[in-house]
Amino acid sequence: MEIKITKVDSQALNGNPADVLTIYIVGENGREFRITCRSCRDRRTLGIEGKEGSLYIEKEDNSVRRQTVALGGGCGLLIDEERVDGLSPLALRGILVADRGKNTRDVTIRGGGSGNTFGQPRVLIDGVERDLPGSF
Repeated sequence: MEIKITKVDSQALNGNPADVLTIYIVGENGREFRITCRSCRDRRTLGIEGKEGSLYIEKEDNSVRRQTVALGGGCGLLIDEERVDGLSPLALRGILVADRGKNTRDVTIRGGGSGNTFGQPRVLIDGVERDLPGSF
């Protein structure tokens, strides 16, 4: 398994350098996703470009889900969730690693491993292998 994450664009929203929208192309399982990452102060929100909602990791089945929230009748909330097939929680974690490194252009994650990796994925940031304990 290999996940390839490439930063393709980054811009401050409304001229505010503390509110940044970055777009990543994620290649995984033969599919390609354009993922947005909005960084505002100490928070990050991930989404799929062109679709409403936020991405999150469902811990019960280790899947990625897209959630939308809207106001419903009687002041209630309508919450809709859908599984995002082909996109793994590991890819979302890789995007967050890329976004924390402001100058990072590419992150490659190769699953499994041998020797002393104990099945931990290998992570390459801009082509250089990095040890990221706790990030994955």
